[in-house]
Amino acid sequence: MMRIVCIAVLFFSTTLFGQNTMRFSQINFAQGVNNPASIAIDGSIMADLIFRNQWFGIEGAPTSAAFNGQYEFNQSMAAGLTMSYDRIGVNQTTSVGGQYAYRLHFENSRSLAFGIGLGIDNQVSHLAGSQTTQINDPAFATSYSKVFFNGSFGVFYNSPKFYIGGSIPQLFQNTRTGAELGFQPPRWHYYLSTGFYFGNERYTFNPHIQVKGGANMPLQGDLVLRNTFINRFSIVLGYRSENSIIAGFDVLITPMVRAGYSFNYDVGSLSRVKGASNELYIGLAFPYRSDREDFGNKRYIGRKGGSLSDYSRNSRKKHFRRGRRYGRNNKYR
Repeated sequence: MMRIVCIAVLFFSTTLFGQNTMRFSQINFAQGVNNPASIAIDGSIMADLIFRNQWFGIEGAPTSAAFNGQYEFNQSMAAGLTMSYDRIGVNQTTSVGGQYAYRLHFENSRSLAFGIGLGIDNQVSHLAGSQTTQINDPAFATSYSKVFFNGSFGVFYNSPKFYIGGSIPQLFQNTRTGAELGFQPPRWHYYLSTGFYFGNERYTFNPHIQVKGGANMPLQGDLVLRNTFINRFSIVLGYRSENSIIAGFDVLITPMVRAGYSFNYDVGSLSRVKGASNELYIGLAFPYRSDREDFGNKRYIGRKGGSLSDYSRNSRKKHFRRGRRYGRNNKYR
């Protein structure tokens, strides 16, 4: 009975009160999924893929997947392609969009990026396939599929030991019915993501916090404590505000491949009903010019430790004559 109640709550919350926005426990690796300003942070060519299955074993439980491909044109501009799939009960949303980020660079390896995204959402409700207590219920007689326009906006600040970003992943409210459709700022969902790096090459501690909020909705958040050893292997522990424990690991397999796994286990009153949630991540970069564990070796750091944001014509010619674009080589660090 409790499972039926959970599925019903999920169905009515998504159809009556607006669209859902995805949350992942390993979003610190793929922040471009929800923030277009944070794309191509760790490499010129990157790809991130995340899959999450919530409440394992419950039919109709939320299932989400997201892909983010990123390409850096130069130190100031990057573009991305994002695709996502989100299913809750009989409702599913497939989204495809493009992203663009522009960065401002400052001394001491700091940068501030602004990003936008534009795309489409395809929303499908398989109402006719629902199991109802009333035979031939007219409210579930037909299914529907609609395509909507959508957009996103984000800001991302980056420094050697600290980062913070804020974003609005969905600027338009695309629901099947209701008067509050389209561009509705009062119904936006806001994301805040921030973290620090402490340690050295042998051990790095990375606390990461992400918060999701909006008008007339409770704050939702994740606290992730990532412990990295010898810049390759990490153990993750954390807590999700829905009263669940986060645990997992990730491995930098090669200079171009990173993979991770995490799960959430509910410790509240519904722990016997909900089951565990599983999340898989794989990331590619060609190559990772600086991994997140060794955050002090970020890109765009000159030989004297300052920023390489020299936009003068003579400086650019000087770097290209040396065969090093923007004064950095392609060696993996």
